Amino acid sequence: LALAFLLFAGRFQPLDPKQNLSFPRDHGSHDDARMEWWYVTGQLETASGKRLGYDLTFFRTGIADEPRSARASAFAARDLFLAHFARTDVQAGTFRFAERVHRTGVGAAFAREDRLCVANEDWRLEEVGGRLVLFASDGGEEISLVLTPEKPPVVHGAGGLSRKGPEREAVSRYVSLTRLRSEGWWTSGGKSEAVTGLSWFDHEWGSGSIGKDTTGWDWFGLHLLDGRDLMLYRMRAKDGSASPFSSGTLVAKDGKALSLSPEDFSIEETTHWKSPASGGMYPSRWTLRVPRASLHVEVVPVLAGQELLTEKSTHVTYWEGACDVAAPATGTPLGRAYVEMTGYAGGLGAFR
Repeated sequence: LALAFLLFAGRFQPLDPKQNLSFPRDHGSHDDARMEWWYVTGQLETASGKRLGYDLTFFRTGIADEPRSARASAFAARDLFLAHFARTDVQAGTFRFAERVHRTGVGAAFAREDRLCVANEDWRLEEVGGRLVLFASDGGEEISLVLTPEKPPVVHGAGGLSRKGPEREAVSRYVSLTRLRSEGWWTSGGKSEAVTGLSWFDHEWGSGSIGKDTTGWDWFGLHLLDGRDLMLYRMRAKDGSASPFSSGTLVAKDGKALSLSPEDFSIEETTHWKSPASGGMYPSRWTLRVPRASLHVEVVPVLAGQELLTEKSTHVTYWEGACDVAAPATGTPLGRAYVEMTGYAGGLGAFR
């Protein structure tokens, strides 16, 4: 009976809130999660003052709800691997993105379970000696970075679980390295330039569900000049309001994390931008308030058009872009940010 259970029990299991996470192992893949993604964003500068933004995301989606022992061949597809690479050139006013999709296969795409090491063709994100190393290329542009954590990992959500909706499956594990000193090279048109800056790493795994009554989300990751980092996500209900499953985390300069409930913060949209490509109407400027942390800031995109139409991979059209953070009254620079918005231009695909 025990053998029969091992052979036929489903692969995908509910998250256990009592399970302790261990790093760096839990930066790696989790085979019993139906969906998993690793996500790095950052803003960089060259020695000449050129400013760039980038986003590199790796997705793993389980397509076979069965243990490895049930597979007749080691080459049988158990997972689908997708990836997005986007970059913003602030001075040139350009935004470009690329996408990839592969099923499980030798040399095509993979995610290791013992440590952080994910790849899709030559795009790669790997932990080496406590640092993250990444590489991505597209259309003659390449980015190669070494990312050094300045703070320990942050686990978001009550009891280590980040809830997105009332349903049992609408929950995930969500871990961040919020402040990564970034050094490396940016190559374009055959010319390489040294770059430095700050990046943000997110890793999330679970069922992938956000709940049937959620129409999308708005995610903010802020690097403040005073050394604090702020993550906020607003899950949107059908009427556009923030659902009670919105959440946030404020990370102090020394790395201590403070969980934020929906009552602890507010997000006000002040202007909008309509995409000529998708027709989606996106917020394009926000005022964020976190009274208990004495935070009142304005977040402004460096470029309005930072939308990804991923028809070849995730089939989700979303906005992901580099932003500035400033004082609302004076415009005094207070930091930089990345913002992600979904559900403003079509459905959410697998996140149901």
